[in-house]
Amino acid sequence: MSQFVLHVPEIDEAGKDYSFTLAPAWIEASLKDAVLRADPSFGPGTLQVHAQENATGEYLVTGSMRAHLLTECGRCLGDAKVPVDVQFATLFARGAGKHGAKHVPAKHLPSKSERFEVADDDEDEDALQREEFSGNDIILDELVREYIVLEVPMQPLCSESCAGIPVPAHLRAPEESFGGPGAVDPRLAPLQRLRDNVPPKPQPRSSSDPKATRKPNRAPGSKPGSNSEKE
Repeated sequence: MSQFVLHVPEIDEAGKDYSFTLAPAWIEASLKDAVLRADPSFGPGTLQVHAQENATGEYLVTGSMRAHLLTECGRCLGDAKVPVDVQFATLFARGAGKHGAKHVPAKHLPSKSERFEVADDDEDEDALQREEFSGNDIILDELVREYIVLEVPMQPLCSESCAGIPVPAHLRAPEESFGGPGAVDPRLAPLQRLRDNVPPKPQPRSSSDPKATRKPNRAPGSKPGSNSEKE
């Protein structure tokens, strides 16, 4: 059953304000597949909406939602906090939809940097996200759901210093298996033996080495490469 419904006959050019509660039951039912649930440390979330009809018979719906949610930490699978503080603006036009507001995948929703900060009279309607509705109701459930999902980080963490899932003591390898501190991992021992068997590379002689700078004895008047030089 839809929770966030705007009754079109109640909305005129003067507009109408709505106030809804993001109840934990709705969050868990609608966002279960996104592994999201309400944070019991806080109260229910809130959804504030203002809707008004324009001269063309369309309905401008602006609003904000705030909530505190929990999801799984990407490292330890514990609880990671997901604060939600979203502003949105959508233009609804009457269409042939069967279930009120048209469902929009998350990839079609504006990113955080593209969300609209709405002014009462200066709104650029050409830049607004557009949806369709049918009948006498505008249903916001899917729209609210998608905006909340966009608030979840790609890798949620319970804390930046989370070390991940700890390995139980009975599953850890004994320390002596690795030879103690500074020892080579046994899995790398073949590589170490291969390295030890490689002969050292000869080092070039430095200019200070007398043998490197010694000139051959040459008899007076002999030419380089003569027998006297070879001797």
